[in-house]
Amino acid sequence: MTALRFHSIWRQWAALGMALGLWAALPARTSAEELCAEYARELLGQIPEGARPILKTDAALDHPEAFSLRAAGSRAEIAGGGPAGLLYGVQQWLASPKAVPTGAVEKPDFELRGTVLFLMKEASYDYQLTPTEFPWFFDRPLLTKYLDYLYANRINTIFLWSGNLFPSIVEMPEYPDAKSLTSAEMARNQEQFAWFTRECAKRNISVLLHFYSIHLPKALADSRKIPMHYNKPDEFAAKFMRYCLERFLRVFDSVGLYVCPGEVLSSRYTAQWIRDVIIPAAKASEKNPRIVVRYWGLDAEGFKKHCAPEYDNFYTELKHNVEMVVSPIPDARHASIIGTAKKHIVNLHEIADIKPFRWGSPSFVREMVGAWKKAGIDGAEVYGMVSWRWPYSLDRLEPQEEGFWPYGKKLITFERDAIWLEAIGRYLWKVDRPQAEEEAFWKAKLAEKFGNAEAGELFLKWYDTTGPVLPGLQNLTHVKNMNFYPTAVGKEQMVDAILDTKKCDADYPARPFDAQSFSRYKEKYGLPGLTDRMAMPVAEFAEKMAAGQTVTDAMTPDKLVDLFVAMAEEGLALAEKGQAAASKNRDEAARFVTDSQALVLVTQAWREKVLAAIAKRAYQQTGAEKYADELREHLRKSIEIYLKLIALTELTYVNPTDMLMNLNWRNGLRAFRIDMSLQLEFLDKEKAKKEAAK
Repeated sequence: MTALRFHSIWRQWAALGMALGLWAALPARTSAEELCAEYARELLGQIPEGARPILKTDAALDHPEAFSLRAAGSRAEIAGGGPAGLLYGVQQWLASPKAVPTGAVEKPDFELRGTVLFLMKEASYDYQLTPTEFPWFFDRPLLTKYLDYLYANRINTIFLWSGNLFPSIVEMPEYPDAKSLTSAEMARNQEQFAWFTRECAKRNISVLLHFYSIHLPKALADSRKIPMHYNKPDEFAAKFMRYCLERFLRVFDSVGLYVCPGEVLSSRYTAQWIRDVIIPAAKASEKNPRIVVRYWGLDAEGFKKHCAPEYDNFYTELKHNVEMVVSPIPDARHASIIGTAKKHIVNLHEIADIKPFRWGSPSFVREMVGAWKKAGIDGAEVYGMVSWRWPYSLDRLEPQEEGFWPYGKKLITFERDAIWLEAIGRYLWKVDRPQAEEEAFWKAKLAEKFGNAEAGELFLKWYDTTGPVLPGLQNLTHVKNMNFYPTAVGKEQMVDAILDTKKCDADYPARPFDAQSFSRYKEKYGLPGLTDRMAMPVAEFAEKMAAGQTVTDAMTPDKLVDLFVAMAEEGLALAEKGQAAASKNRDEAARFVTDSQALVLVTQAWREKVLAAIAKRAYQQTGAEKYADELREHLRKSIEIYLKLIALTELTYVNPTDMLMNLNWRNGLRAFRIDMSLQLEFLDKEKAKKEAAK
């Protein structure tokens, strides 16, 4: 059958589908591969025909995204392992058209290179897709700019998060009460979603739609007087969700599913749910869509036994380290999951320990991605610096500004923190690169942003110097914090919580520290032979210190917090020099200075908290009053410093987290004061015990 004949038949079926309400107002579809190839040719369209490179697919490249630039007489030839490879080859050639083609083959280290967009907000999942709730999704110029940014960095997947978006984008004739949108609103959503997925596909970006199990639409629940959320499947919920999935997968090309088995559904039912609902829907689509299954609430053994053998395009996923960065070394549990399904990826989730400040250390990112590669991980889903209130950063640009959304001037998050996904994309494509080449690359990037080579060099040093500090503080205390409170807020860093942490906590494990922190520690404290990159837990160190023992075979918390204060202070000096050197984006350069001032205060306050915890345990071990005095003084200083942090950040940020806007710096202050009260109460009780014993 000719391509022309095929498309004629397809358009007839498309017209019939529209008449039946299956996909209203959607254009005739073109495959993702065809869209990639068309876009590659489109990008070359303004080059004179005789000067354009020859495009050629070459299966011998053995990877759909691989490409090679070769000489073909007086012209260049771009060979691609598939349309995506041609697209990336065109991208490379346009970046340096005068470079001599070498014939070398480029292909990615990681198959799936993804990031996140949220159709949820305020930590709530139950939203419908409307321009009022999510105006950015209907802003085509903004989305085009963002997709171009992702394409430039070879990000090839978007994880589109929602609770249950299906009634907002597909017609459901059998369940008319599942939606509350009008026909016109539904047609608008379908057309926009189709545009979005096509624009993604032409840039070699696939879309994976996230949904929670089991979350039903509010309209359906209200209409039928049934629950929205189920911890145990029933026949109605199973039938409805399979219906949603089948219709979604039939309507939209270049899409897949991102399954959260848990959140509400009890773990013991998750494998059954995937086997009986999700796999049949995927098979019914006849497209073999990619399905990424989160290990959040999953019955892992049940999945291995009952689900993985039944479907050949499953990807499993586990968080890098809870919902923070913590360390470049991922959770050790990845090793037990790899091999369960076709591929396994890592989720760098929420990144609450580096919010809300500027963060994007290329050296830290490269070490982290290298650790993923060493672990045998096949891809990554990486959060942006803002998720719940994308596309705006949390910066307060005018100190007198009140409120956040939609008031006041705002920065676009992927412009403010461009380096973040630039580094992620660069190293997911190829992580092993010469150090000198990397330094030159990032200096040039930052020189372009801030106007000259001196500023570029200073800000690169700033990123790499400050990068380990916030993850390091979280790793050192590794208190049971998930995502609500950024480490910088300090609500969870209570003295007793710090003392309660253990090196091998199953759910919140400490991880090896990054290479830079470890190297600096050894140099600063004269321990060149130190090999253990784990920190000694605070309580264990305090007990050894109280017993008069000297620790040289492990990093100790007192020395680590001193090191992080020194790194933060060094970062402040670099930011001040960078601001003075910048000849472009000087307002943004100034915000690096205020971020650095805040980082110094955070590390100073955390040092006092850690030292207070050490003093408390030493007092418990010895009963020496000097440790009681130290406990009081460290807590007093921690509050004094934290008040300075609030005074600064309330002028520079509308909030420390985008998840919930009522979780703010003053929550941390209350926690600091409560901690002080608890510890003073503890000391009073201990004093009373001593007096009673006399």
